[in-house]
Amino acid sequence: MTPLLDGTIILPDTPLGAPLRRRLLHVNGVGSDRAKQLRDLNRLAALTAAHPLEIRGIHNQTHGFQADLLESFLGKAELYHFWPENPAPDPAKDRRYDYAKLLGQLVNKDLADDADILAIAQPSQLQQRPLSLNSAADLTKLLDLSFLQKLGWGDFVQYLYGVFPVGAPRPTLRLAYEIVKGLQTGAELYLVAHSQGLIITALACHIVRQLLLPQTKWMETVHLIGYGPAIFFADLPPELQPRTILIQHRQDVVAETLSNLRNVDLWSNLQTQMEKVMHYANDLLQVTGQDSHHSASFYLGLQDSPSSRRSVELIQILLTQSWSATPSLAVLKGTRVILEL
Repeated sequence: MTPLLDGTIILPDTPLGAPLRRRLLHVNGVGSDRAKQLRDLNRLAALTAAHPLEIRGIHNQTHGFQADLLESFLGKAELYHFWPENPAPDPAKDRRYDYAKLLGQLVNKDLADDADILAIAQPSQLQQRPLSLNSAADLTKLLDLSFLQKLGWGDFVQYLYGVFPVGAPRPTLRLAYEIVKGLQTGAELYLVAHSQGLIITALACHIVRQLLLPQTKWMETVHLIGYGPAIFFADLPPELQPRTILIQHRQDVVAETLSNLRNVDLWSNLQTQMEKVMHYANDLLQVTGQDSHHSASFYLGLQDSPSSRRSVELIQILLTQSWSATPSLAVLKGTRVILEL
């Protein structure tokens, strides 16, 4: 039986012997398996060797490009409901309260790196959640149920996910748990994420914010670095937006497409919307076969091109220099840096 990898912790090949006051939490993006994330963690360790951080990877297990895109679509739709300009939901219907309640129970435990966080958060005999996403076909088959097309957003995601976070629940809850554990140790946190990993990171930060309210000063110790980003700044908690720098190549059409996915009237015709997502997936998969500007290897400088080298140089600077004491970095906070050819 294949061991569960989703939401588990991956460490670089040469992890540091003792925890440090600077901790990097990494979430991988679409189509990234364990080997690719381990490559990325080792790359980040090499880039920061002179100014070491404790590096922990939260694995977002891939189920194929189409299934990953569907997860991204649902996660983006959830984040859209948290935008400041949208009416504040009734607390009884705001799913962040349920997420924070789950997290509050988890942070009192010491979880093993390979723990199944959903099973710990809610034992299997209590779970009433029909979604088991192992392929795109699983979700599209479920969405063929006609009654789902009549549900509002809240009832729809309640049916699919129960009290668990929408999209990629295991890595989302695990990242939220790791953020709180890092804060409890007094660590300065660097959240580093690629592609769909930014959607997971944004939702995890909303959950932590809800848990720790009314305190928000903890976000002053957090730095968020996203490459190949799949989010808008509005997807993030307001206090975290000025602590964030996003890096995107101008020809990264995958990041551009994922960033622009919102709720797009999801509740009015679910089947039609999911068919559109599948169409996006087929088109984007063809693009990624020809264009590597969205890959983690591009942004981490593992490709032989000037823009790839510029990207990794910027990421290295962001991980090794003070954002507040370095004027050139201070002006980048809260911006999306666009890389040219």
